[in-house]
Amino acid sequence: MKKTILVTGASRGIGRAIAEKFLEEGYVVYGTYFSSEDKINELVKEYGPEKMKKVGPFDLTKIDEINALVDELAGIEFDTLVLNAGTFSENDDFINFDLNEFNSVMNCNFYSQLIISTRLQSYVKNGGNIVLMSSNDAYSGAYGSMSYSISKSATVSLMKCLSVNYGRRHIRVNSIAPGAINTDMNTPEQEFESPLWTPIERIAQPYEVANVVYFLSNSESSFINGENITIDGGYSNVSVLLKKEIESTRKVTGYDWLNEKMASLKKGDKIYCFDTTPDYGWIHNEDEEKYVQEHVNAVQRGVECYRIIMTSANKKEELLKNDLIQYTLKNSVEPSFVGIIDEEEVKKYNKKDYAKIGKGFIIFELVDGTKELFIDSFSDNENVGFVIDNDIMINSLKEVFDNIYSNIKNNKISIIKE
Repeated sequence: MKKTILVTGASRGIGRAIAEKFLEEGYVVYGTYFSSEDKINELVKEYGPEKMKKVGPFDLTKIDEINALVDELAGIEFDTLVLNAGTFSENDDFINFDLNEFNSVMNCNFYSQLIISTRLQSYVKNGGNIVLMSSNDAYSGAYGSMSYSISKSATVSLMKCLSVNYGRRHIRVNSIAPGAINTDMNTPEQEFESPLWTPIERIAQPYEVANVVYFLSNSESSFINGENITIDGGYSNVSVLLKKEIESTRKVTGYDWLNEKMASLKKGDKIYCFDTTPDYGWIHNEDEEKYVQEHVNAVQRGVECYRIIMTSANKKEELLKNDLIQYTLKNSVEPSFVGIIDEEEVKKYNKKDYAKIGKGFIIFELVDGTKELFIDSFSDNENVGFVIDNDIMINSLKEVFDNIYSNIKNNKISIIKE
């Protein structure tokens, strides 16, 4: 038998993505709407009226319409309720507070979920699921629009109450807390500023939320109950203070900085470079070719350049034929050193050091005593790494370099040759 789901606020944004996900999975979807009948009609036309049941219009900012919605749905047996409908107001902040606006938001975001989940409980099948819609705004104090944050916080508490009371019928109740999502409720701050603080540097697409809702609504999540799942790319884990503190000693840079630094080196300066030969290194593009040339130019100016190139077994043959590496090897005369070594030997003889290598690094040690550390990251074409002037990290990675270089010189780690 086909499964049946209720999705409130199914015409747009996250609700629409949820409806589409369940329709694709073969569910019969009852989707509510208020003002966007044309949008809900699009789903009916695409999937057919037997699969997509439009319910409305209902204005869930009003208690009497929430109750009217429940009356219309009473008698239908649901496998899952996804109570997604929500709204937002800017007229309930601490200067321009409007209780009517506050109550409208609370009605839609919180009371609709409370009333529907309690009044329709008898129509949710044993072993069914309820998913409530919270937000990562529930975790923070609001500077304005406090009804939104308060309603979302209350939703999490409601979810926990429902989960312990409905569990006897094996009905699992969970909530999700999205962060910045690419919908028409998005603000410029969410779209353009949240990626600056989100570890994966973007906002989410509605389908990414829908996928989590679907997971919570099927047997693959059969022992997840009473949980609030955050979907914000790690945003709520970020401390602005801690990020700014680390950025005071860590500067994200690109090839321009790296090439300018190489070009500035003088006779007597030293560099210690450890390459892990990732897919984006030693390839023919303008930036990488210039970087290789700046390395060779520095050697010819009398800069001592010590470069260890570590490779895995499956890339060894490719690297030995790489013309940029061959050019670097040919032009790196004593006292400079360039050598290709096997990753497995580093793991064997420098186990503790191997754990600290990461994607590679360069230590600049100038005659005047200045030291800088460049750590490879290559998060994108513009940001190839970051610079640190922290002596503890510099000394730690210099020790790593020295330990591995020492094992090269005493022949424990062999230089790979053609």
